Amino acid sequence: MAKIIKIGNSQGIRIPKPIIALANLENIELDFVVLDSGLLITPDKKARVGWKNNSNQDQLTATWEWRKNQ
Repeated sequence: MAKIIKIGNSQGIRIPKPIIALANLENIELDFVVLDSGLLITPDKKARVGWKNNSNQDQLTATWEWRKNQ
């Protein structure tokens, strides 16, 4: 199980090596998302080289319509 430990004046998360390997998180930067029920840790997803960063990304929506086959 992961544990919060003291690192200098800060705190860190000690994650067992097998969990890091299973989640493919070795030697990469991570993103943290605070949720109501805890903390979500994911690999940092950087934009691909040459791809334009879309500044209105948070405003994107999709509409789905399900139709019954007749």
